[in-house]
Amino acid sequence: MALGRLFILAVVAIATVVACNSAPKVPISTAALKKAYWGQPKDGASADVTSQVTCPNGYPCDVFANAANFRQPKSDLANRLAVIWTCQPQNFVLSEVASPGLKVRMACVGGPPLVPRAITVLEATWGAPNGQTVDVTQQVREICGDNSRRCQVPAMAYIFGAPDRVTMTKVLRIRFTCNGQTTPGQQATENSVADLRCERAKDLE
Repeated sequence: MALGRLFILAVVAIATVVACNSAPKVPISTAALKKAYWGQPKDGASADVTSQVTCPNGYPCDVFANAANFRQPKSDLANRLAVIWTCQPQNFVLSEVASPGLKVRMACVGGPPLVPRAITVLEATWGAPNGQTVDVTQQVREICGDNSRRCQVPAMAYIFGAPDRVTMTKVLRIRFTCNGQTTPGQQATENSVADLRCERAKDLE
């Protein structure tokens, strides 16, 4: 009787080991800083503070929207911090915008898409909803890179410029495809993020 129980336990243990070894492994995701900006719309290219962001302890990494961190004598509530980073092997480009006193946490969460689809940016425009707009397709393509499967683009004037003197809030509009198939596109108002994604409900079926 005792030998029978030991045999059954041994079979269960072996089956458990085999099941664990055969289960799909979730790859470890690695984050890396791509770009960081701090300031106001008028700052333009000078808002690029990528070289001033360091992560001595690796990732996840917190970047604080603090004037002192970017060598400014005092803070201005109109400033914004925008950080763009990549996650591999998912081929994600993620970003976040933070107001003074808050922070951006660069981290990668989750595994690769269930059905990997590559994003191709067709067209992107930036400007006031009822005013002048400019073509920013190339800038968006540079942010998303090649073969990204998710791309978050900060709608920030210091990245795309100020196409007119109208004080109206600007809008970023992006048309893109997923593996060549058209999508509804995405848009984001100034100081927010346009999230380009290719996941579909049927991927979960």
